Amino acid sequence: MTTPRTDAAVYAMWISAVHQAARETGATVAAGVEHPTVGRNHYRIRMTTADGTRLRLLLNAAALLVAAADDTDPDAVTTAFWTVPGSDLFTDAGLHVAEPAELERPLTDRDATALTPGECKDITYHRPARIGDALFNWFD
Repeated sequence: MTTPRTDAAVYAMWISAVHQAARETGATVAAGVEHPTVGRNHYRIRMTTADGTRLRLLLNAAALLVAAADDTDPDAVTTAFWTVPGSDLFTDAGLHVAEPAELERPLTDRDATALTPGECKDITYHRPARIGDALFNWFD
């Protein structure tokens, strides 16, 4: 879950739900998708909500997990997590939507028990403070 992974089928479900959520909530998609790469284990796309809030919608393909994060500083590695606009559309597509309170929760050793040995090494080395920082990470 912590290493970059692309998945064409999961990506297709997610991006379809992103655009449907934008249409149904009056938001706009502000830029193209950034795919997982060295230094980022998730897909992300920028969105501006109807009230002008700038968000990044995130997808961890390995976990089928969707989240939203603040995008007021596009270069920030650690940002506040937000409620996913149109979250029911992602759930209907078969994806899981992460709640901000869960993602903001401090990461504990117990949380890492289901990870692979390599992922545990990443956690030990990078020391992410929150669960969301491990699931949607910047690890190199």
